[in-house]
Amino acid sequence: MNTEKIAFDIISLAGDAKAELQAALKLAHQGKFTEAQAQIDKATPQLQKAHELQTQELLTREANGEKLSFNVLISHAQDYLMTTYILKDMVIEIIQLYSIIKK
Repeated sequence: MNTEKIAFDIISLAGDAKAELQAALKLAHQGKFTEAQAQIDKATPQLQKAHELQTQELLTREANGEKLSFNVLISHAQDYLMTTYILKDMVIEIIQLYSIIKK
């Protein structure tokens, strides 16, 4: 798989996960915690798949000596994936706070 395809796949998966996480936050704001958790559960495999692509298709190949083309698209994909992981952590924390506040 070429690096551009990998980058687009990572961006797409992370983008889908980000949308699920944003939906989870909105649901939690409304006090719908079960539905919010379901949205987080939808985001998790998308992030895992993006991470697998990053690890197997980029990091492992390069560690094995393959020279991969590095470009802004790959940089963007890496950045988008990492910020979405951070968003997931923050959404989980914010939802826990909402659950305390809304008791």
